[in-house]
Order: sequence, then C-alpha cells, then structure tokens
Amino acid sequence: MGERRGISATLHLLLHSQFGIFLGGNGLSLIGSWMQRIACSWLIWDWTGSAFWLGILAAGDMLPVVVIGPFAGVAADRWDRRKQNMLAQIISACLAILMAVLLALGHLGLYGLVILVTLQGTLTAAIQPARLAMVQQMVPREEMGSAVALNSVNVNLARLLGPAVAGVMILRFDIVWIFVANAAVTFLFVLVLARLRLTPQQGRGTSRSFLRDMNEGFAYIVHSPPLRLILFAMLCGGACVRAILELIPAIAAGIYGGGTATGLALLTGAAAVGAVVSGLTMGRTRPERLFYGVLFWWSLGAIASAALSQTSLSVLAMLAAAVLGASITRGLISTQTFVQLTTPDRLRGRVLSVHGLIARGSPALGALMIGYAVDQVGLGAVITISSILLLAAMLALVPVARRAAGLIQEVA
Repeated sequence: MGERRGISATLHLLLHSQFGIFLGGNGLSLIGSWMQRIACSWLIWDWTGSAFWLGILAAGDMLPVVVIGPFAGVAADRWDRRKQNMLAQIISACLAILMAVLLALGHLGLYGLVILVTLQGTLTAAIQPARLAMVQQMVPREEMGSAVALNSVNVNLARLLGPAVAGVMILRFDIVWIFVANAAVTFLFVLVLARLRLTPQQGRGTSRSFLRDMNEGFAYIVHSPPLRLILFAMLCGGACVRAILELIPAIAAGIYGGGTATGLALLTGAAAVGAVVSGLTMGRTRPERLFYGVLFWWSLGAIASAALSQTSLSVLAMLAAAVLGASITRGLISTQTFVQLTTPDRLRGRVLSVHGLIARGSPALGALMIGYAVDQVGLGAVITISSILLLAAMLALVPVARRAAGLIQEVA
C-alpha cells in the first residue's frame, strides 16, 4: 500500500487503530482538566489579584516533574503503561472530587488549593512518560509524526473548549460544578483505557536498579548533541514564552478590565485555535527539518508574546494569542516527534521523562519568576524583556544547530 498522506492518514489513525479510541477518551478528560485548571486560576486571581500567586499555582502544577520525572521514565519502560495510566486517572478523579467537596464546604482556601494542585501536578508528572510512550504502542512508526500532531491537536481543542465551558460555568453556575464535571469525564477515560489492547513494549521486567536505568537514559541524551540542543531550545522557549500562558488571567485583566472572565475565555480560546490550526497543518517531515524548525517557532512565539503584552486592543490581543498558541504548539510537536523518532523503544520512557521534565518544569519556573517580576515592575516590560532574551538565545543556537544537524540519524 502506498504512503498515506494528509486527510487519509488522519482518518486511518482515527478510525482503524487503538489510537482513535484513546484520542477520544483522552480528549474528554483533557477538556475536564482544562476546565479545572482555569477554575483554579480564576479562584487564585479572585482571591489575591496577584500574578505572583498565579506563578505559584503554575509551579505547584508543573514543578513536581523535576523530582518525579526521571523515576517515572524508568517506570514507563519497566511496567505496563496502560495500567499505570488507569491508576493515575482514578486518583486524579478522586482529587477533583476532594477539591469540589472542600470548596463547597468553604474549607479549601488559598493554601489548600495550591497543595491539591501540587498533588495533581505530581500525579501528572508520574504518568506523563508512560502516556507519551504508549502512543507508539498504538500506531506504526511511519505514522508517529501524524499521531503526535493529532495528540497535540487534541490537547489544544481541549484548551479551546475547556476554558470556554469553564467561563460559561463561572458566570452561570457555582464554580464547584467544574470540579465535579472534571471528575466525571476522568472516570469515563478510565473505561476507555480498559478497552485498549496495545502491542507489547520492550525492556519490561529488568532486574537492574532504578538508578542504573535512570542513568542510562541521561547518558543517551548527553551523548546525542542534536537531542541535547532541541531539548535546550524547549527549555528556553518554555521558560520565556510558554510560561506566558500561565499568566493569561493577569493579561486579560489588563486588556479587558472588569470583563476579565470573558477576556480570559477569549484569549485562551484564541491561543487554542492557533494551536489547533498549527497541529492540523503539520505534515510528515524528516527529523532534520523538525530540528531546524523549533528555532523558528520559538522565535515567532517570542514576537507574539511581546505583542500580546503591549496591545490594549481586543482584536490584536486575540491575534497575538493565536500566533502564540500556534508557535508554542509547533515547537512542542516538533520536539516530541523528534524525540519519538530518534530514541530506541527500550529507552523511550526515560528520554521522554526528561522531555516531560523540561516541558512542564520550564514554564513553571518561568511563570514563577515572570509573575514575581510583573508584580514588581509591570506586565508589559517584563514579558517584552523575556521575549527579547528568547530571540537572542534562538539566534545564538543557529550555528550550533548547523553542526549538530549532520549527526541526526533515525533509529530503525
């Protein structure tokens, strides 16, 4: 059969593979997660009015990966990835129910919310390598790029629908129902995972120590200059630009004033639309092109974030948010696809754990530092400086990328 391209490849993945079932269930769960994430950000902003506290919330959600991620990578390569995901989703639903109950009783509070979000972030960090590595147990290798793109589109459709639904619920219902809804769709995803039948994974059942297996994953990255560079680019992009998405409530307050809830939905929705378009328009490409592309997309994201922080016009803000969402998404898709294509299966969970550590840890640290600086100096100036720093870093990496590109080889 000839190579499937475009819409036919997408339809094949969606209709004739385990991946399609997974994508549908995961999509519903992600919508619930984004609803809850926006609800938490809204509560923090309503209680404190502080960009720094938004940064703390983001750090609680994403920084646990720094500690948990490497161990989670070894677990993803050793143990059944599907069962790990099922257990994690059950615990996640229980945490959402706990938040709902405490909030309804008036016992949640600022610190309680941050603690529970941190627990949720720890859980996400523990399962992320298994979730990402599981994708290649559902699709052929030649369709890996399309699968990663579709998965990203799924995430960003949830980013579009989740905040929109959350915004309506915040305006019309008690916010506690957002947490209840998230728990319901998360339990539904558990049922979907139970139906999956994946191809066997390599490397399970090893008797070596966790630390030895962990070091093997780190060593593979250290001895691969292209992998080191593309992950470093994601580190810079996450800290300087992707972190801006965690401060959207503060940006919306500056642009829309009293209509912050509506503005929040508009900006997050625009960013999600840009992300979805970016994911859907990404076709198959060679690792070499993915490698060079990340520098361009992170640079474009820096320009868009600076524009978003400087404009006071709603239309221009939404346009900048859409470009920002598209740039971040393409940079992340390209990086993850590169990692998936160039890493042996026996090491995939461990290398993806480092990828996840950077993908979640860098925007958390960035949001914390940028949020603190915004409270001290002001939103526009801080985000503009952050954007300039990222542009300078990407330009400095260009000659390094040219030397490393010659070493790129796909792993059979």
